Amino acid sequence: MTSPDRAHRARAAQLAELAGWKGTRPHPPDWPALEAAFGRPFPPDFKSYIEFFPPGSFGFVYVFHPFDAEFASAGYIRAYVAHLMWRTDPANDVPELPRFGNKAGELFAWGSVNGEFELCWEITADDPDTWTCVVADIPMRSVERYHGGMLDLLLDVLGGTGRVSSLEYLRQMLPLTFSG
Repeated sequence: MTSPDRAHRARAAQLAELAGWKGTRPHPPDWPALEAAFGRPFPPDFKSYIEFFPPGSFGFVYVFHPFDAEFASAGYIRAYVAHLMWRTDPANDVPELPRFGNKAGELFAWGSVNGEFELCWEITADDPDTWTCVVADIPMRSVERYHGGMLDLLLDVLGGTGRVSSLEYLRQMLPLTFSG
């Protein structure tokens, strides 16, 4: 295991401790098949999250998990990516927002907060470990860039650091525990 992999797993464990989760880890998904459906590699911290946590949420904060029951019935690999592309496609009609999709320069949603905000990666041609996260408020037609990975963003939001201003209101509800 490489040093970055250990760091991602350590942050996933830190998130589990912060959210009071001590459950069983799911089996790893078929990453090559999921990445083929996605059209590119997933960020390593996302892989660590998926291999550490089952489907579930941190209160209002939901990470789109490929093993979620809504994807299982339709063959989870194709259904997972297709659902996430379909889910954000209407936002492509909002001129003030970046385009949603799975190509370089587009946003791809990996989570949601209370159905109000989409938690996304801003995809680049670079190493997916360097992708910026974006919090997109589609009804308000705004985006907030977060310079860090998805685990860092979750740790900041659920830790109440105030580093994600658009999700600052969640501090009033902390602690948000994980339920799977």
